[in-house]
Amino acid sequence: MSFKTKITLILLVSILVSAIFPIVSLVLLYKFEADMRGHIQKNVNNFTAINGLQTGIVRYDSHINRYFGTLNSNWIKEANSVRASINRYFDALQSSNTENSELLVVLGELRQEQDAYFRKVDQIVRSPNQSQTKISDLTRAYNNRLVAIFNKVNLLVEKNGEELRESSDKLKAQQAELEMMAIIMGSVFIPVLIISTALIYRSTVTPINGITEKVKGVHADLPESIGKMVNDLDDFVKKRRPEDEISKLARTIRHLGKEVEEKTAELNRLVVTDEKTRLFNFRHFKGQLLTEIARAKRFGEPLSLIMLDIDNFKHYNDTNGHLLGDEVLIKVARLMKQECRETDVPARFGGEEFAALLPRTHPEEAAYVAERIRHVIEETVFVNQEKQPRGNLTVSLGVATFPDDASDAEALINCADEALYEAKNRGRNRVVIYAKFRQGIS
Repeated sequence: MSFKTKITLILLVSILVSAIFPIVSLVLLYKFEADMRGHIQKNVNNFTAINGLQTGIVRYDSHINRYFGTLNSNWIKEANSVRASINRYFDALQSSNTENSELLVVLGELRQEQDAYFRKVDQIVRSPNQSQTKISDLTRAYNNRLVAIFNKVNLLVEKNGEELRESSDKLKAQQAELEMMAIIMGSVFIPVLIISTALIYRSTVTPINGITEKVKGVHADLPESIGKMVNDLDDFVKKRRPEDEISKLARTIRHLGKEVEEKTAELNRLVVTDEKTRLFNFRHFKGQLLTEIARAKRFGEPLSLIMLDIDNFKHYNDTNGHLLGDEVLIKVARLMKQECRETDVPARFGGEEFAALLPRTHPEEAAYVAERIRHVIEETVFVNQEKQPRGNLTVSLGVATFPDDASDAEALINCADEALYEAKNRGRNRVVIYAKFRQGIS
């Protein structure tokens, strides 16, 4: 029996007692549903915009850092495109929160910090010939602005969370109004309305209470809470008839929650992934390196690092163009990931340079993995590889291990880099282990 049919039967039974109560109940119910949808949609949009804003800032900073490292103007174009998307997220947040003065104040402060950050970046980009001291000062200033921006974004998340809690309280107050109406009418018309009220309460307030409790369990800083809400609402819908209006409301909220969950997962993936090769990006790699160093120290285990560079890549790029050059980067990344183990962390280090973290791996094991990577790339056919100086496309690799070769993350990178360049000096297309190289062993 659908929700409307239940209400109609209750009305027929209690029409001589009261014609007002069911009408008021329906109005409050549909108003409650409309308000709930409005509040949820607004907060979904806010969460999406804030996530997009945060991701955009990370991507912009990544593109700017790549420009500083390569002086390739394409990164400036990419950064400007990301900057435009950041401004769109700002506009979306401001237009949808015109009544929230506290949120608008934080947005205003965030935009000021963002504009100041962009100006510092533009200063550095426009003045590449300034002294190193001046550039260092500007870089420190824009890094300070970046820290301030992330602090404001976190404050924005907190303010949006406060608004979500306030929305939940308002919905709870509306629910209380519906309950109070049931109590008043029941006390006046006890003989008939006790049964009528019980039926209405069971058909409306109880399921709405269940939905409200599930929505209240969502937290802005706990994405998994959205997944729990979606699963809980799945169970809720299965226990009710498909044509029930309450079920339709639950399905709508579940659908919105599912969208937020999927968008959050996609944003999280973009934050740690290199856009071109789909390997982990340098920022994620650096974080994993620090984590694995700490774990290796705690458990007394080795941690190996492989650094890989494509031999004569500039020659290939200049000869065949950037499109084929990009195809080489993508193919090398795929082959590298294919030869790495499940526990390894392959990443794009920058340009044509790649890296792989190998937890709990001794130098000899790491060298074996590196040799597999070198061999499979050497045996793979690349378009126009015959134009390369060696007649095919190859890679050079350096291997270093913590704690044998280095005592911290930076030193480990330097050791692996040194081994990589020794491989280049020995004629390329080879693997060099740092420890053996330092001992004079080929």
